[in-house]
Amino acid sequence: MTYTTIVAGVGDVEANTHVIDRACEMARLCDAALLLVAGFDPVSARDKARINEFAPVADVRVGLTEDQAYAVVEKARDTAVERGVALAQGVVVEGTAVDAVTLVTLETEADLVIVGSKGVDSLFGRIFGAVSVQVLRKSKCDVLVVVP
Repeated sequence: MTYTTIVAGVGDVEANTHVIDRACEMARLCDAALLLVAGFDPVSARDKARINEFAPVADVRVGLTEDQAYAVVEKARDTAVERGVALAQGVVVEGTAVDAVTLVTLETEADLVIVGSKGVDSLFGRIFGAVSVQVLRKSKCDVLVVVP
């Protein structure tokens, strides 16, 4: 099977080098467009801390800020270009990593989604579902889960 549009979740460039490596490899092999996606949390870490101060919850997860998300996709895109991907584009979406990857996949009618396996073995991942597990459930195309 050949792929024409590949979506890769790249929430953290340092932790997801294996995802970026595999996405670049697949995009080059298939001569496919590569969309490098990061989601950002519109609620600031400061505001989440204030909320938690008055209504403590077990786990206040702070995702990327919008600026961090743009920096991540720019760095990932630069890496893809260096590795010979003909068409690499960064995409930043407001929302969780799962929502961002799923939305871009649906809107672009991507053939393949590539995500990492981080969080699958964590307690939070087991209870709420790691990003890779949720993407597998929501995707209408092939999904490649890459282990480090």
